[in-house]
This record gives sequence, structure tokens and C-alpha cells, in this order.
Amino acid sequence: MQLTEKETTALKTFKYGMDEENCGWLHEMMPENKSTSGIVSSLIKKGLITSFEDSDYGTACYWIEVTEKGKSLSLTV
Repeated sequence: MQLTEKETTALKTFKYGMDEENCGWLHEMMPENKSTSGIVSSLIKKGLITSFEDSDYGTACYWIEVTEKGKSLSLTV
């Protein structure tokens, strides 16, 4: 599977995780901006991560989880 350099960097970050590997809050792992949104969207479409919105904290927060497909990729930049 072909990943861009930015996708590879993001997936490595998500695999490293926040408090544990392969998951965490997006805003804790990467800056939330238009570029990040596009990268996350692309990784979701490729089946490498899942994400859901949780607004329990008053603002929209996005939880990211790396899928089994994402976990199995060997990543190099």
C-alpha cells in the first residue's frame, strides 16, 4: 500500500499512541488543522484507522484507533 510521507508520519504517531499504543485523542497526538483532517480522512478511507467524535467534554474531540490492517504495516519514511 502506498502512503504519502505525511500519512506515514501520522500513522506512526497513531501507532505510538497517547497513553497506550494504537489509540488516543487526535488533539493530544497531532495539531488539529485542515492538513491533519485530510490525512486522517485518507487513512480512514484506506482502512488503516478508525475515528469517532466525542463531544462529552464540551467541544468535539476525535478518538483515533489503528485497525489491524494499520497495525500490520511496516512503516518507513
